[in-house]
Amino acid sequence: MTGSMGRSLDEPVRYLKGVGPKKALLLRELGVETVRDLLDHFPFRIDDFSRVVPMGAVTAGVPVTVQGKVISAQFIGSSRGRAFRVGIADGTGILYLVWYNMPYIHKRFAPGMPVSASGKVEWRRGAFEMAHPLWRQSSSGDAKGPVIPVYHATQGLTSQSIHSIIKDALKVYSPYLEPLVPQTILDKHGCLSEREAYQGIHDPKSCEVWEKSRRTLAFRETLSLQIGLLSMKAEALKSPGPRPFETFREADAFLAGLPFRLTSAQRRAIEDIGRDLRSGHTMNRLLQGDVGSGKTVVAMWGLISAVENGWQGALMAPTEILATQHLNTFRQLVGDRVRTGFLSGAVRKSDRESTLTKLSSGEIDVLIGTHALLSPEIRWRKLGFVVTDEQHRFGVKQRLTLSHSDEVLPHMLVMSATPIPRSLALTLYGDLDVSVMDSMPEGRVAVTTRCVTRRQRQNAYRVVRDEVARGRQAFIVCPLITEGKTDRRAASMVKEELEKGYLKGLSIGLLHGSLSKNEINETMTKFANGEIQVLVATTVVEVGIDVPNATAMVIEDADSFGLATLHQLRGRVGRGRHPSVCFLVASSESSLSRLRGLEKTTDGFEVAEMDLRERGPGQFFGTAQHGMPDIKLAELGLSLDVVARARQEAKEMLEAVERGSASPEVFTVVERVREKFGDLLKHGRSR
Repeated sequence: MTGSMGRSLDEPVRYLKGVGPKKALLLRELGVETVRDLLDHFPFRIDDFSRVVPMGAVTAGVPVTVQGKVISAQFIGSSRGRAFRVGIADGTGILYLVWYNMPYIHKRFAPGMPVSASGKVEWRRGAFEMAHPLWRQSSSGDAKGPVIPVYHATQGLTSQSIHSIIKDALKVYSPYLEPLVPQTILDKHGCLSEREAYQGIHDPKSCEVWEKSRRTLAFRETLSLQIGLLSMKAEALKSPGPRPFETFREADAFLAGLPFRLTSAQRRAIEDIGRDLRSGHTMNRLLQGDVGSGKTVVAMWGLISAVENGWQGALMAPTEILATQHLNTFRQLVGDRVRTGFLSGAVRKSDRESTLTKLSSGEIDVLIGTHALLSPEIRWRKLGFVVTDEQHRFGVKQRLTLSHSDEVLPHMLVMSATPIPRSLALTLYGDLDVSVMDSMPEGRVAVTTRCVTRRQRQNAYRVVRDEVARGRQAFIVCPLITEGKTDRRAASMVKEELEKGYLKGLSIGLLHGSLSKNEINETMTKFANGEIQVLVATTVVEVGIDVPNATAMVIEDADSFGLATLHQLRGRVGRGRHPSVCFLVASSESSLSRLRGLEKTTDGFEVAEMDLRERGPGQFFGTAQHGMPDIKLAELGLSLDVVARARQEAKEMLEAVERGSASPEVFTVVERVREKFGDLLKHGRSR
């Protein structure tokens, strides 16, 4: 929006106070290019330092504010470089403030100086410490500390710097924020105005104000998402789909010839899909099931059905390794019932051209591959059935790009191994019908999960060495790529440590998202082929690696991850016939109790419900709807109450628009959202 003074939220951030060209480049790494992007870069949490705690009552792992007088100041040596350590006391106890590799800071302190410091307390060097705290010289009369928003940051640009830039931008641009939701609807749901919410989430005066601001913005974003998704579903229903499928003889013969029995969940999912294929309407279905629940066989049945009824099929996976695994499994189980082709970025030009020619002429029945299937040069003879695996790795827009055909809108089956609580599935995938795979095939080996502290790590690595000695392989997962200011374990550091210590003499690989695509593929291939015995990695291994020979996993600082992510990670082992184990290494004793829930269950949906109770539904939105226009839900700490209210409100608004009884302001909201979802909605319309 442009105001009367010529201000615009679409202005580049580089011209803002405190930014400039260098910081603008760093902000771009975070997806922030305009003022609008900046104001929508929401903090994912706050550090609540508002309550001043006596030093004698502090607890390790808890963020607090303390006040006291300087009693000591000295430089000390540490594993992370030279550190400056300041002791402060308040009569109830002593606490130390520590800065690493910041020698200039010693000039700021003098004996007896009153100091207020806010940060997370840890027990180190035989005392309570705060590393790199927020601090200020204070009077003993200070009643409370600050409430500090914490933002996703990047190297060279701290959360504190981002906070300062946003606060300055709000002073200038908040009058130009154009509310999306009418205030009458916000009032109805107990929300602030949108302008108040922006102020309260970026510069909160209290925890209560921050929570209400988050709730307001979460309601707005969820309402927008639901209007868009429900509109997409309505448009898809209006579009011509493939004619009703009439025969399933070949597909059913495929099932009859499998070397194992289908689970009840697989049979239910096949019935759901068969009903869709016979209906004459385009199927848009989510097939949701835990790792190893047998989704691929269900997808194969659908693809064979499509070929049998005169259509071509597509199966798209997020990585070349996973796409290749699908191709091999397909050929092994389906045999010569269908003619398959393969396409990825690594396919040679001559092979690629041959595949494209065969596809357009109809000599390929099912094309399996990666993002390469989205190439505009691909011409299908008659595409009628599309499967996307781990669709949140692509995004909704990409799967719809693949699904669009000049003649009809093909049937779409979306597979996801990220268990989502039933209470959220319809909200996350509002344009899809949902089939749940909630039982596992016979013979699937359960993974034993053990929670240990850092002091017990050697026990975990002893098991890893024993498994490798038996000819097996192992994963080691770390929360960071390289060592930072926190004491969290970094993959590069752990690999070096293991090579010199616990796992000396073994073949150890390293895998993380900063490597090139070729390096990632090469490392994953070597591990899959057994050339690498132990793979040290970040969460890039969460999906897309199927190595049945991997029987052990150690997750360092497991308390850094959500329970659902930990469950996904441990799903990388136990994929063969051998007993498997996953060790969760907690960074502190206090975090063990949270992790122990994973020792008691291997049911992904139960874990998802645990995660939902613990962290709210925000993290599910962060992955499941990647690719949606401007949806910022992952940082907003949604409650199920907000989700339910927003979905119901969206339904009522769309029904009112359809009936022609919507108020002008409701009609305007719906049109604005549909315009934002424009390209996605077009995919649901016939040409």
